[in-house]
Amino acid sequence: MSRPPSGTDLKLKAAGRKLLQAKGITGLSVREACREAKVNTGMFHYYFGSKEEFLKAVLKEMYAEFMVNFKAGVSAAGTPRDRLKNALMEVGKFALSMRRAAPMIFADLAHGKKEAFDFVNANFTEHVRHIAALAEECRPASAVKERSIPFLMLAMIPVMIFPVLMAGVMERNGVKALGGRSLEKLREEFFSEAGIAERAEIALRGIGL
Repeated sequence: MSRPPSGTDLKLKAAGRKLLQAKGITGLSVREACREAKVNTGMFHYYFGSKEEFLKAVLKEMYAEFMVNFKAGVSAAGTPRDRLKNALMEVGKFALSMRRAAPMIFADLAHGKKEAFDFVNANFTEHVRHIAALAEECRPASAVKERSIPFLMLAMIPVMIFPVLMAGVMERNGVKALGGRSLEKLREEFFSEAGIAERAEIALRGIGL
């Protein structure tokens, strides 16, 4: 049974978000979240019941915030291409905010964990429908207008997600350099708004837009 919101659950979720970015899903512990929020474990279990339900609540809140910015971007004035680029950029920014947690989610999906699939399908797919609609609108002007919308989506979205996630994986594993460039320099390319905008442009040009 869900509990009425209070300052306690808000403090726990804020702590969860902070720890999620620092430690990822597997590294986040209930005790650490309680210590960070200055809340006892009894109150944690009162509001969330388990670590799994707590993570769902935290991730769902993060996704809801992402969707506010995403919808603003896709509703902005401009051509369908402009709106599609805005949508891709928001996906890139969200991937950046999720770079510590997302690899764990992808690992669960890759290992066929139904709970992970059900959660992603129920909570993380609204933006996909918007991008699909924009891709449909843009497809006649693309170089791949005979291809399906899933084909276009898979040509664009990974460009926005995987460079950021791989940088997050490198961070977690203490990698200092890649291809002769320091991770610090690569962060500027991967994590900056300019870098995200450039990847969105690359994704669009990749399908001939």
